[in-house]
Amino acid sequence: MPKLPNNLASSASTLNYRRSLNNNNNMKREFVFPLIVGLIFGALIMIFWQFNVRLNNAGAVLTQLEQATAQNTKNVGDIITFINNATGQKGAAQTGTPAAETTNK
Repeated sequence: MPKLPNNLASSASTLNYRRSLNNNNNMKREFVFPLIVGLIFGALIMIFWQFNVRLNNAGAVLTQLEQATAQNTKNVGDIITFINNATGQKGAAQTGTPAAETTNK
């Protein structure tokens, strides 16, 4: 078999190498698009998950606030009833305070 000159052998291997790079780039391009779509989809899922967690926390805080308000309303109502019973007054509407009535007499 005849020997090829060095420049022909190197150009043939260079062509082979370039072809493999082009095939590699095609595979990379095919892999990049689903990767980008997957990252965007994953980011959206994480954003909505974070929103859901914050919404659940806000709902729990609101429930605790409603319970505290109901308890405090009951306590204030009991205190008002006690004061009204202690001063001998009936009804919630007052024309004056008990302290003002004792000083006017």
